[in-house]
Amino acid sequence: MVIMKKNVFTTPVILFLFTFSSCLKENVELNFPREEYLGDNLRIDGFYYQKKSDGTMNNLLHFFYKNGVIFEIIISKDIAVLSECIAELTNELVESQRKRKYHWGIFIIKNNDFYSEQWATPIDGNYVHLITQTGEILSDTCFMITKFDNGINIYDVHGMWYFYPYSPKPDSTNTFIK
Repeated sequence: MVIMKKNVFTTPVILFLFTFSSCLKENVELNFPREEYLGDNLRIDGFYYQKKSDGTMNNLLHFFYKNGVIFEIIISKDIAVLSECIAELTNELVESQRKRKYHWGIFIIKNNDFYSEQWATPIDGNYVHLITQTGEILSDTCFMITKFDNGINIYDVHGMWYFYPYSPKPDSTNTFIK
C-alpha cells in the first residue's frame, strides 16, 4: 500500500496563487484621453533623457509627439555620452520596441504641469497596471517628474529630463493607442 504524504504548505500556496492571479486585471487600458499637443511649453522635435547623479544617462529615452503619444525606447545600458546613445538608435532597435505595448503611452500638458501614463512591463503577458507620472515643466527643454505611481506604490521623486534635438524621430504610429 502506498501512503501519500500531503505537504502542509502546498494547499495554502496554491490557494494564495489562485486568489492573487484572479485579482489581476488583464490588459488594462489607458485612463488619460489622447489630446493633440498644440503648445510650445515643451519641445518635441527630439527626445528627452535623464541624467543620474554619477553623470551617466539613464537608459530610457522618451519621444513626445504632437498627437499626444509617448514612445519610450530602452537602450542597452546607461551611458555617459549622447553620441553613444544616438549610435544605439538603430532601425532594428526602434522596430523591435515599437511592437511592445509597454513602450507606449500618453502625455498631457496643462500650463506648466506635465502628466503621463504608460503601460507597465507585462507580467506573464498581461498588462496589469499603469505607470503614471506627474511633474513640472521648467523650460521648453527641461522638465522634472515629481510623482511616480507604478500602480502599486506612489513615490515622490525629483527626476530631471533634458531635451536633445534628434531627427528623424521614429514614427508615432502604433496599434495600441487610438
